[in-house]
Amino acid sequence: MKNFVYLLLAALSIISCEDKQVNEIALQAKVDDRLYISTDARASLNDDGSVTIQGFTDVESMTLHLSRLAEGNFAIGEGLPNFAVYEDMGGNIYTTNPNGEGEITISELNENNKTLSGIFNFNAFLPGIDTIYVSSGTLFNVSYSGGDIPDPTNAGTFSAKVDGNVFLPIIVSSRDTGNTIITSANTANATIVISVTSNVEPGEYTLPRGGFGAKYQDVNGPETTADGIINILEHDIAAKTIKGTFSFITNRTEVTEGQFDVAY
Repeated sequence: MKNFVYLLLAALSIISCEDKQVNEIALQAKVDDRLYISTDARASLNDDGSVTIQGFTDVESMTLHLSRLAEGNFAIGEGLPNFAVYEDMGGNIYTTNPNGEGEITISELNENNKTLSGIFNFNAFLPGIDTIYVSSGTLFNVSYSGGDIPDPTNAGTFSAKVDGNVFLPIIVSSRDTGNTIITSANTANATIVISVTSNVEPGEYTLPRGGFGAKYQDVNGPETTADGIINILEHDIAAKTIKGTFSFITNRTEVTEGQFDVAY
């Protein structure tokens, strides 16, 4: 126990030199040079014995996946079952699979209270576009229970054509920020993000329009959307599912035949 306390205090002191700390239930870390502090954190025991830990705010989330529930060090690397995912406020998904590296340490596992604490660090990639470095990560009294936490990289189906070429993503995410539903899809070197209002009803919405957006970004950087159409076919607010089609034109690219069917 003493070793854990010293380890936790050391981890907190690294960040607290510059940033405010949360000393209750928390998942927090530095993402590059910015402090990320979750407003809620939880962990889930999966059917295969693995553990998914997630911290989130209204606009961001960070997910850690461990091969099993135990105290000890869990390395992140190619071919290993442990991984980490970060979703930024723009809906972009950074993942350690397959080339990221890092380590998650579970320093204390309280089986009576069903909580876990520890530290972590990793680097993760927005495939072909960007890399982030997550350091000084801290888990503190995160509760765990049975029941899956949804995979943040697989929200449903998404496809489109970019300048006539098929766009089939390897990562699809969707979430409701409270005001906006952001659906993001990433291939190895490009990203499409579709945004609609949280209470959107079925219908056709032209771009530009307040509360709605369509973005395309590749290795050459973000592009400016000139106009487009988002057509919402179905939206079940209770079930948190949404289905639609889209097309739009940027200053460099034409995106056509877009469609999505996701849970957020």
